[in-house]
Amino acid sequence: MTFPIYMEYSIIFSPAELIELFAAITNRNKRSQLSSWLGSHVLPVQFNSMRRRVVYVMLALCGLVLAGLVAWLLVSMIAVADAQTPMSTLTVELSGQQGTVRGNYGQTAWTGQTFMQFRGIPYAEPPVGNLRFRPPVARSPWSETLDTLDFGQRCPVITNLDPKMSDAQLEDCLNLCVYTKNLTARQPVMFYVYGGGYYNGSSQDHPPHYLLERDIVLVVPHYRVGALGWLSTLTEQLPGNAPIGDILLALDWVQRHIHRFGGDPNQVTIFGQSAGAGVTSALLLSPRTAKHHFQRAIVQSGSIFASWALVKDPAAQAQRICKELHCERCEEHEQLLRCVRSASVLELLQATKSESFSPLVGDLQGILPEHPEELLKRRQRSVPLMTGFTQHDGSFVLASYYDALAAKLVNVSDLSVRQFSQGLIDMAKDSTGLADNLLYRLLFTRQLLESHAHKAALPAYFDLTSTIYMKSPVISLATKLFTHRSSAPVYVYSFEYEGEHTRFGYEFGNEHYPFNGGVHHSNDNIYLFATHSLQMEDTLMAQNMVELWTSFAIDGVPKDLNPLTSASGPYNRLGLHVKPGDDLLETLTATIDDPDNSRLQRKNVEF
Repeated sequence: MTFPIYMEYSIIFSPAELIELFAAITNRNKRSQLSSWLGSHVLPVQFNSMRRRVVYVMLALCGLVLAGLVAWLLVSMIAVADAQTPMSTLTVELSGQQGTVRGNYGQTAWTGQTFMQFRGIPYAEPPVGNLRFRPPVARSPWSETLDTLDFGQRCPVITNLDPKMSDAQLEDCLNLCVYTKNLTARQPVMFYVYGGGYYNGSSQDHPPHYLLERDIVLVVPHYRVGALGWLSTLTEQLPGNAPIGDILLALDWVQRHIHRFGGDPNQVTIFGQSAGAGVTSALLLSPRTAKHHFQRAIVQSGSIFASWALVKDPAAQAQRICKELHCERCEEHEQLLRCVRSASVLELLQATKSESFSPLVGDLQGILPEHPEELLKRRQRSVPLMTGFTQHDGSFVLASYYDALAAKLVNVSDLSVRQFSQGLIDMAKDSTGLADNLLYRLLFTRQLLESHAHKAALPAYFDLTSTIYMKSPVISLATKLFTHRSSAPVYVYSFEYEGEHTRFGYEFGNEHYPFNGGVHHSNDNIYLFATHSLQMEDTLMAQNMVELWTSFAIDGVPKDLNPLTSASGPYNRLGLHVKPGDDLLETLTATIDDPDNSRLQRKNVEF
């Protein structure tokens, strides 16, 4: 092994000699022998003069000593860090002798600020036995310090069941996460309701490392999903809207305990995406929502006015599930109740794989006692609202529809554009035909409708699905709240940034589609929650998004956004820079009007 000295001379050591030298450098008892050791081990080197020889030997010696010390320090520091990090914990005592929780630490993504995290704090009793399907019950106090060092049990989803866990363990999922940087401050609270189609989702999917760059406290609760949450017969035992009851109880928990984590209970912003937006917007109208629960709201890509946001016939759905569980006399309420209560978690989830769930009108908790349109008329309270959608928010619906057709047909392209699009429109369930006629007129030409040119029709398909399923419901929410005696500002955005990452295809992949996902549903969350490794402009976009969301939570005014001044607009186009838009309705044809919409086609995949 050779160590070069100024590229002219060399001092040469064998591996064994290097080990001995390093031992001499790092061992106090051997350092006195170092000079003689070097004299006997360093090979003779011819120097032009005695002075140069001394200089080079001293330089070599200093370099080796420095290298050895640096290596020793690095090894020592790493060992200490590895030993201490798992042990770095802290405790917080909750209010009212509820109990004590033990948390640990994390670091923000961009500036490395330390934050405290308490993951899996129970806020409700396990909804098992007679509590299954029922409104949540506040958690009883505990005596021992409770470890909340990792994420709590997520509510059961068929793709995430641990076969080693009992049903009681699987259903004990009503817990929440709190992230904070300062336990003694009074910081604004951001309370997030995740999406997942009302059948999926967890706090673990929403890491806090971007949002905690700002001085806020983040709370992410688990709530029941799928049949274990939404199944109802509108009776005392199956009253309906249990998951929204979970969220209300978690909001009550925030009021009682968040000051212990440095949060201000008088400055809470609720925000939710997709199904979480459906829940959040329902709470904007619900008579069960109290003034103290939250003071601002952000509704991302969804609203209670969407066709998918309300179940039409919960009693019929309950009977279908009962029969799918191979129970008898499902039309009798007591038999049905016995059936669904006695079913295992796995049995219930398997029996409901083809069902879709959502909130209902007329639940016995009084959460949605009437249709949202009626609740809007009686609404007494306004809160500042920020709401919006992604540019191609419905492309996930187009992808699901394409998969369903491809499974049934040898060749999807055998359908005409009219036949293909009619199926998408039928999913909106407008029996008047008004939506059909207006959407055909708005998005298609007669020639295109009668053709089989599906790739030419892609922009229309994108706008059709985005309008029906996301944009129109969001615009309805925004404009209805604006026009119904609202004194609070309403901000509307269209998220239009296309970065490196996408949620298109989710975990199932997207290579087989003859189109890209564009600015896909939930792509905005990529820049709010640290789920992907971001580079360059993507990081800048994330910083912009965090600034927008947290400035709204802190001041009630999202930085650089303009509120509605009429039901027509303006709205805000979110990219690396915020651009104003004049007419909200122009977002309904965003893809058709885009001169670069051909980028959404995949040339190498046939339709």
